[in-house]
Amino acid sequence: MPDNVVSPASRLDLPAIQALAAPEMAAMDALIRRRPLPIPAQGGLRLVVRPLKELAPDPEYLYLGRNFSRDLVTRLTRFERLEPSVSDEAASLTLEGTARKIGPRVAINVKLMNGRMAIWRGTYDGALNEQSRLQDEIVANVARTLNVKQRAK
Repeated sequence: MPDNVVSPASRLDLPAIQALAAPEMAAMDALIRRRPLPIPAQGGLRLVVRPLKELAPDPEYLYLGRNFSRDLVTRLTRFERLEPSVSDEAASLTLEGTARKIGPRVAINVKLMNGRMAIWRGTYDGALNEQSRLQDEIVANVARTLNVKQRAK
């Protein structure tokens, strides 16, 4: 190439382009290596809480999974940066699982998904009247996994 002609590549600021493309590259790397996406250290974390699927539904507790999930959303709003909802198509984080009533007890299995990868799983068992304690345990583990702190009162 003659000395007086500047190639388009010489005008590119490669470090700036690499910095702009870093989040997309991390996402592609995570998909290729089957690792969860990195959780941002700043900004809001959109989390959708799906209704727990009821295994062997009991007619007396018809909405056990749905109500349990709605209560989780309410409890998760107490944490900084978390933006929980029951329906958010743009959320990259998902909390989902199953609920099963077994006699006077309830068994809950939940997992926290980041994209398509589980980043945390938990199994909980307690009496039907202990649902509040189970929800507190689940919320504490989700908050610990996402490294979020409770809002100041």
